Amino acid sequence: MRLLNLVLFVISFHVAHFTEPWCEIELSCAACVPEAMPRVSGAAAAGGALRAAPGAELGLACGGGAFLAYPARAALRVRCEAGRYRVLHDQQLRHLLDLGCQESVFEDVLHQVENCGSPLQGRAYQVRESNSRALHLATVCFDEDRAIAVWLHMSNAEHNQLELAPHDEHSAPLSLLGNFNHMFDAKTRRDSERLFSDDAHMNKRLHEMFKHDHYSFAGQSLTSAKLLSSHYFDEQNMQVTDFASNKVIAWKSVVEGNLRHVQRDVSALLARAARGSLRVWAGARGQAALRAGGARVPLALRGAGRAPAPRYVWTVLHAPQRRRALALVVLNDPFVAVSEIRDAVFCESACGSVSWLRELRRDRHYESPVYGLTFCCSLANFTDVVTELPRDAIDVPAGREGMLTDL
Repeated sequence: MRLLNLVLFVISFHVAHFTEPWCEIELSCAACVPEAMPRVSGAAAAGGALRAAPGAELGLACGGGAFLAYPARAALRVRCEAGRYRVLHDQQLRHLLDLGCQESVFEDVLHQVENCGSPLQGRAYQVRESNSRALHLATVCFDEDRAIAVWLHMSNAEHNQLELAPHDEHSAPLSLLGNFNHMFDAKTRRDSERLFSDDAHMNKRLHEMFKHDHYSFAGQSLTSAKLLSSHYFDEQNMQVTDFASNKVIAWKSVVEGNLRHVQRDVSALLARAARGSLRVWAGARGQAALRAGGARVPLALRGAGRAPAPRYVWTVLHAPQRRRALALVVLNDPFVAVSEIRDAVFCESACGSVSWLRELRRDRHYESPVYGLTFCCSLANFTDVVTELPRDAIDVPAGREGMLTDL
């Protein structure tokens, strides 16, 4: 009888284990997680999601903050149960959406950034840990006057921790001018967040700007594009790319075409490479324009040239130990004329010889303007044009010898 009971218990355990839903946290789905997602420990990470088996215990933490549902607690222990979470201290069974923090654990803060001097503004993306220590995930060089990032920088180091030169952490400004700058910066962020969160408004503005020119957009529309893809980061850090300072205005066919292919190829290479062996720089250059009324009209959705659509969206992948780098440049202009392509492509492209550009090279879509004409440059040729990127920060030999064409 005891043996029979044991067998029945084991069978029932296996049935429960394999039929009860796992707890799955889809971090790449904004609607599937709280607006202020806590940090999670004890779950397996893969493909932009965290997964935990039924009965597994997890830790949730809000860094230096607290939970909305538990204002006195900065950390919780929970157990996965029927796809939901049993909070251990009060035995409440809650959906993940009920376990958000009062504010995001990620911060976009004014910060000292090397090679980003006045009038540009240095910023850092960081996450606050439970001991209130800031873990730097990326740096940003931002053009406050135009409301657009010049470049961003991150690495595939453990936990995406970016090693910075010795610096003082930015503290609250004490001067009247400092407080004014912070208020102006906050307004820029709010305006950008509204702009990037509403494609319908963005395109309504676009058509209003060109309605008297009777411009034919041929079904093209604008949307927002991330300069640093969320998939460049570990699953726990993917949401750090949601800041408005990481976004630019781009044509939808470009964003869903070659820019997506480039970012997927870069993220795949970052995942395959050894930890800490690769760094990514990403940014925007120039200003897109449309031919209307016999002239090229610059494309910016706010007054005084603010919130411009860049002409180029670029990514530089750098392998410091190997002294190799590659610049990938996407032309944000599906309307470019054949006669304009020679001037638009400012280097001899090497995309066809880069073995790790698997998605981009498939069907040679990188040569199609409607998907975003894409070309690959040596660092020297690239920085001859994109002078904002600090060439001294990336030490590689000139020419093809210094190009990162394979892993």
